[in-house]
Amino acid sequence: MLVTAFWLLKTAFSQVSTGSMILSMTTLETVEQILEQVKEENSEASSRGSGKKKPSIKEEIEHAKGRLSKSEYKAAKSNYKRMVEHVDKLEKYKQNPLKYDNLGLLKSAPSEQVKQKIIESRIAHLEKEIQTFYANIIKIIN
Repeated sequence: MLVTAFWLLKTAFSQVSTGSMILSMTTLETVEQILEQVKEENSEASSRGSGKKKPSIKEEIEHAKGRLSKSEYKAAKSNYKRMVEHVDKLEKYKQNPLKYDNLGLLKSAPSEQVKQKIIESRIAHLEKEIQTFYANIIKIIN
């Protein structure tokens, strides 16, 4: 999965023009880094304080607004919103997979191994979507 994620991000970033990199927007290499960044940005407990911190993904999008077309800006915001929604969905699913078993796949799984495979596949799918949204944001704002 990490190889696929790396390839996806590498492909997306190879298409980005290097002439207009934005502030400190750097690529996050793993889904864990992306999840941590998004959770940190959206936690009510995190305060900016007086220390100099790296701008959030949302702030980077806002900073890029002036040089993006209206549709690019809207796409970046939309990708960010969907990424945040998927991070939330992933966290909730990890906490209680049975609660979010809308199709009844886990309840009807013939064995514990099949149930675990279903859970792992769902988590991997959500992580891949989060990485895709992130790669799309990077591609748009850079």
